[in-house]
Amino acid sequence: MSFLPFVLSFLLILVLGSSFLFTSFRSTAVEKTVILAKHRAKLGLITKQAEAEYKKGLTKKPKNSNPTPKGKDQRAVYQDQRNQREGFDSSKFNLWPLLNNTDMTKYPVLKRSAIRLIQILYQDADFYKKARDPDLAEKIIDALILEKSEELSQIPKKVPADIYYKMVKGTNTGYPALGEYFKIDKTAKIPIQWAYATTPILRAVLGDEATKRVLAAERAAWDEDHHKRVMPKEALRDLLLKQSNPDFDITHLETFFSFDKLKKGPPLIYIEDQNKVLSK
Repeated sequence: MSFLPFVLSFLLILVLGSSFLFTSFRSTAVEKTVILAKHRAKLGLITKQAEAEYKKGLTKKPKNSNPTPKGKDQRAVYQDQRNQREGFDSSKFNLWPLLNNTDMTKYPVLKRSAIRLIQILYQDADFYKKARDPDLAEKIIDALILEKSEELSQIPKKVPADIYYKMVKGTNTGYPALGEYFKIDKTAKIPIQWAYATTPILRAVLGDEATKRVLAAERAAWDEDHHKRVMPKEALRDLLLKQSNPDFDITHLETFFSFDKLKKGPPLIYIEDQNKVLSK
């Protein structure tokens, strides 16, 4: 019996099967390539459309936006500079003219304002109230004067050391360090630079009502052209004369304030983020 016909048939079937499989695989590969190309094209089109919409949204103004008047800075936002100057040397109350009390006509008014400033800063602090002494601020100032202190960090002998230490260091509960608002500078003859005086210092010197009027006037001046921020000397004098002020005698205006234009300079102290205390 001859096996040749069976071999030829097997080979023929193998060739036909291989040809069919090759054609099938090739067809599948082509189909896959076409599908992938179609999806890539679709994704590319969607991406371009999304990019175009995004760019369009950046340039399109909101329908309800209020147009900024001509001449106004569109980025200008009012900031109360009087409350942003803590720590700058020129923003502080210089105690040296009080400690070096050669002019006794100025002594009482300077001392009264220094006492007020300590009370404004610390009278609500738990560590300060612990002394239960309504005259504590005056005793602190008297001790500094008596010892003619040259550094705020030196604890006077006749005041509670623990309380004064916390005043010098500040706390992490929002009470500032003494050096944020006071300094002892032998080179400065006038206690306060008007342009850089902080709100607590103005309250201590001018009183609360006069300080509110000053801040309101400075805000109104800024609203006019977004440039004026500090009330000039004559405008301040006029404002104080228009309404009686039992907290401040207008004749002592230049006893407290220097109206020279000085640079505020870099901060002498800074706030550590971790423990919220002031350090040199």
